[in-house]
Amino acid sequence: MGSSRRSILKKGLLGGAILLVGGTVPMLLRPSRIMRAPQRPLRVLTPTEFAIFAAAAARICPRDQAASGWPSAEEVDCAGKVDAIMADLHPRATAEFKKLLHVFESGLTGFIAIGRPTTFTASSPDDQDRRLGAWRRSRVALFRSGYQAMKRLAHATYYASPEIYPRLGYPGPPTIGPGPS
Repeated sequence: MGSSRRSILKKGLLGGAILLVGGTVPMLLRPSRIMRAPQRPLRVLTPTEFAIFAAAAARICPRDQAASGWPSAEEVDCAGKVDAIMADLHPRATAEFKKLLHVFESGLTGFIAIGRPTTFTASSPDDQDRRLGAWRRSRVALFRSGYQAMKRLAHATYYASPEIYPRLGYPGPPTIGPGPS
């Protein structure tokens, strides 16, 4: 008995779907590399989410301390400060940011962005820069807005750190004396 075209097509589509899932799932399940430990107890982020943001902030903020004298994102604890900010936000906003971090970290996202199926934290510094650049210039709005969110949070926490004030020529916030009696 011969197979009909319909049954061959169904088998082909089913086989293709199995191959797609079989090839994609391992990329999604690759473990993150936790290289940076928090300086204080985390309030919202998990250690993995902290490590993802810390790795991104390290590539986004000034990082050539030897030549420039600027402190690193790790030295000013950008990721810890983002954790503190997230603790004061609406739970839905926090959940969305955490999802963004996991999408950014995914090996599948790495494959889509730069053709390498590695997690962001396990990538080389050059690949991390390429992935950030791919997200910055992406045609996919989620990637572009996700990059902007991470960049703005990294810069906000970095440049608002007292350790950075002297480098910017900023004397710091004004001291306000006692109010009227």
